[in-house]
Amino acid sequence: MLKRLKSPLKNKRGNAIVEVVPILAVFVLLLNFSLGFFGLIHSGILNSIATRNYAFETFRNRANLNYLRDTTSPDNKEVKYAKVGMRYHGAINENARQNAWVVTQRPIKFTELSGDVNEKGTENEHNIAVKTIEEGVKASETGVDEGVNPAWVRTIYGICLNASCGS
Repeated sequence: MLKRLKSPLKNKRGNAIVEVVPILAVFVLLLNFSLGFFGLIHSGILNSIATRNYAFETFRNRANLNYLRDTTSPDNKEVKYAKVGMRYHGAINENARQNAWVVTQRPIKFTELSGDVNEKGTENEHNIAVKTIEEGVKASETGVDEGVNPAWVRTIYGICLNASCGS
């Protein structure tokens, strides 16, 4: 007697593959962004530790923080911070030139290399845009719509030298 063949559409074997593929794609996407944000937060913490350590090292055992050093510079000019009213220390990008104040950039996606990030604007534009953001106001309402990738990490520690510093 001839056996009747079952339709392949009624076969339930192999349906799990159809369900697993989208779940794996979402899992890989979440893992990619999780590792990217971990690197971003880790860079911020390390920059904070380095900046705070440097600030405390330069302020240690000083009775007067108005001067950069106890001696004068080679051209016999004293470097004084009293005119500015504050001293601050910050961490810069690990690839920056010696006299450039460049913030640390980290991509949000782990698989994205730092050279592949689509940067919007120049460093100066970013530095100016950051200063226009106000507390309690959305960044988009202040005219800053630069995007978030790459994230910029700037850590600064400082101290006021006189009462007019904070105003």
